[in-house]
Amino acid sequence: MVVKTINLGLTNTNLYNGCEITEVAGRLNLITPVEEAVNIVGRNIATMDINIEEVVLTGPMAVWAYLVVFHSVVHKTRKVFYDDGRNNKVLIAAHG
Repeated sequence: MVVKTINLGLTNTNLYNGCEITEVAGRLNLITPVEEAVNIVGRNIATMDINIEEVVLTGPMAVWAYLVVFHSVVHKTRKVFYDDGRNNKVLIAAHG
């Protein structure tokens, strides 16, 4: 079975390509306004190869990013999970 983990944290340069990110006091911060970032992240996730059995969404990021990525991957895979980073993997969606 093929499982793809997608880290939604700001360290995922493929997902946030085109967004302005800065580091303040050792933490990454999204500078791009959310209204713009939603479209950028949506375009970026749409170009990623997601046609697999399972996707695990993880990483520290705002809910809007999870919603954008989930919307893109939910019909490209059989199962979508959320992992809170403490090995608590929760099934969010399942098809067929």
